[in-house]
Amino acid sequence: MLDLIRNTGSLIENATHITSSFDISNSNRKGKITRLLSKEILNFSVCNFNIDYTKSKFINVINGMGVTLGDSIIGIGALDCIKKINKNNNINLIRPETCHSYVDEIYKIATTILDKVEYMPYEISRLAQYDINIDIGNQLFWSDFSELEMHDFFLRSLGINHENIPEEWKQNHWLQTAIPKENRKSNGYVMFCPKASTNLRTIPDKYHFHIFNQLSKKFKLPIVGFSSVCHPNFTDVTNQCNNTSEFIKMIANSSYVYTCDSSALHISAAYDIPTLCIFTSIRPELRSRYYKNCESIYIGDKLTDKLHETECQSIINHVEEKFEAYYERF
Repeated sequence: MLDLIRNTGSLIENATHITSSFDISNSNRKGKITRLLSKEILNFSVCNFNIDYTKSKFINVINGMGVTLGDSIIGIGALDCIKKINKNNNINLIRPETCHSYVDEIYKIATTILDKVEYMPYEISRLAQYDINIDIGNQLFWSDFSELEMHDFFLRSLGINHENIPEEWKQNHWLQTAIPKENRKSNGYVMFCPKASTNLRTIPDKYHFHIFNQLSKKFKLPIVGFSSVCHPNFTDVTNQCNNTSEFIKMIANSSYVYTCDSSALHISAAYDIPTLCIFTSIRPELRSRYYKNCESIYIGDKLTDKLHETECQSIINHVEEKFEAYYERF
């Protein structure tokens, strides 16, 4: 089963229903699970392909576009490119059934891009209604996911030559249409988002006070964000962000963002907000290459390079030492 959990693509249960490694690992299913392999289903990790989206019409993306908020924002942006190429393309998306609700909310926000969103388990016989079926499931274990810039990864996985796509299409600007900025009534605030989906990339609490001091001195603006650390110029807004839309709005209307390799980075890029982002494992050129307003700082090394997540405490301790060395310089 561990081999299937790391499968580069989706799975099929009892030869009838498509499912995902993520759902299998979060459930007690006992059916027969095999790899989803078919000549009628395109999977770039199995066989390279290219699609002329100027001539396509009904597109079905299986197991897209990731199970984290950041991946989803970028993945939806790749689907937006398909719409930009041909506005008449009709896009259906099949999602894992056990994903966090705050992640699934972004797909409800993207109504101008996605024509329909469905969930697994999904009857394989229903694939026949689409001109094109593309499987991009479990991309975390695709080798290209650690070697290609993420926007380019999703584009290529959809059969698009990413080198032909303008850089401005790779900056998540679709979010500006979905959730517009508010008219600013003050000088603004600095947004602090230290948390990622894994401890490997999260900025530890012990450095927050120091960061607040630095930001206060530099910008002379109030700081808001997500931290339990008390500081006279910081306000914790955790209880004010009860859903993904509120989280996005909070970032969208800020003047500056200080964050780690997380969804906050990709949201701030969508609104062209000046941002500083600390990277600990994935190199910045794979995440922020097209973000013109982002100052990217990499504190990782050979031990952490290309790691997406880890439960190894010695590696977490090693990363904290890297943070210590970085903040000692200021």
